[in-house]
Amino acid sequence: MTIIPMGARVYLRLDAVEEKMIGRLYVPDKSSQPIRVGTVQAVGSDVTLFKPGDKVLVSYMAGLIINPLIDGFSPEDDTHRVMTEGEIPVKLGE
Repeated sequence: MTIIPMGARVYLRLDAVEEKMIGRLYVPDKSSQPIRVGTVQAVGSDVTLFKPGDKVLVSYMAGLIINPLIDGFSPEDDTHRVMTEGEIPVKLGE
């Protein structure tokens, strides 16, 4: 299935978060990360600031999770998001 965002929306995939052990303490992965890095997969026709392949920073809770639409859906995987262009505060440079 192809995902095509409409208007000023962006489809992105969040990068995986590494799980950590600090001494003997386990630090949870996603829930401890207020900011996530993602890669833009597709953009709507009204998006002017981003293009596919751009790396961005987004809030952990930003956007609409669309994993049920992805083949091989896993409920634990929340990395596929669609959000408005305005919900992306930072574009990472090269």
